[in-house]
Amino acid sequence: MRYEAGHTYRKTHRLVAGLIGLALIILAIISYQLLFRSKMAQQPATTQASSTPPAPVATPTAVNGKYLLNGTVTWARAVEQQAHGDYAQPFSQLDSFGRSQYDAWSTDFECPITNNTVPYQAQIDTLVFNCRPEFLPFAAKYFNIFDLANNHTDNQGGEKGLDETRQHLEAAGVQYFGTFDPADSQNVCEVIALPVRILQADKSEQKSALPVAFCGWHYFYRKPQPGEIDVMDKYARVMPVFAFAEMGVEYHPKADDTQIEIAHQIIDHGPEFLIANNPHWVQNTEVYRGKLIVYSTGNFIFDQLDTETQRSASIDVTMTVPYDDNVAKWVALAPQCKAFHDDCLAKAEAQGLTKVKLQLKYGVIAGQNGYKQITHKADDATQKAIEDRTNWPQTLQALQSAGP
Repeated sequence: MRYEAGHTYRKTHRLVAGLIGLALIILAIISYQLLFRSKMAQQPATTQASSTPPAPVATPTAVNGKYLLNGTVTWARAVEQQAHGDYAQPFSQLDSFGRSQYDAWSTDFECPITNNTVPYQAQIDTLVFNCRPEFLPFAAKYFNIFDLANNHTDNQGGEKGLDETRQHLEAAGVQYFGTFDPADSQNVCEVIALPVRILQADKSEQKSALPVAFCGWHYFYRKPQPGEIDVMDKYARVMPVFAFAEMGVEYHPKADDTQIEIAHQIIDHGPEFLIANNPHWVQNTEVYRGKLIVYSTGNFIFDQLDTETQRSASIDVTMTVPYDDNVAKWVALAPQCKAFHDDCLAKAEAQGLTKVKLQLKYGVIAGQNGYKQITHKADDATQKAIEDRTNWPQTLQALQSAGP
């Protein structure tokens, strides 16, 4: 009995000692692994990892924009008649101009938009237009900016019809400027949040907007009165201005002395360019003081019958602005420049913002339209005829010679 008890004791002792030893071995292994991992974490990255370039930083480098400035548009009279209740029909071939390539389109819109019903024959006989608002949602897919400075936006009760037009345009989410009365100094110019793309260092682009003043005058019936063009000055001192005018005798192929006189007066007040219209025919262009003047862009969507009135000259404008801190502040201000009669100019002045310098390039794009025809990009022969009428090669050469 004594032998068995002692033997059991020794076996138990050896077992406990063995377990303790095994535990010490396991503890040593764990300690070694932790030490090894700690040293590996402290070592510098491998050559392969350190050679991987960092991801590019999205740093703005420029503000870019591409625009198509179009001639006379109205969906009244025979345009409405030929649509036969299909309100998308007048715009159904506009994609032939490559709408997706542009950030914005403008139109010389010669028609009040009201809920009034004016029979086709009455519009023919009286030359009093009315554009039904049912067309507007389809037009707004193409035209972002409406110029209301012409002789037909007063056709439905003057200011009453123009106010209703503005309400419909605002509801459609588009911007507008101008009035039929050039003496109405409060409505000649409007700051537009012009759609742009901000180019990043990594070549990506971000959609944004840049405040630009759009000014329009209606001088079909008379010359400018003292102080009317001066309205633009307070804008031109602070920001770029795009200028438009309704002027010129109808159905003439070349600008007359009165058109030239008015155009030069407007350019003398500092806009980036002047696009004029009214004659319903495409007319010549000119470079004055280094600035582009287009005397008549013709009809873009209209219902007239002869060859001259069924073609147009849309002006393609490509804009580049080098990015800097001042431009960044203008871009940040743009969301506050979308409402009609906002205080965008006052806010820019309060912030001490300075005028950005635009780099502009131009092209001319011919269109075809007319009675029973849906507006579309012109064929090569018409494009050539429009370039000849606008003396476009000579104008481009004069712009290049004028320099930046």
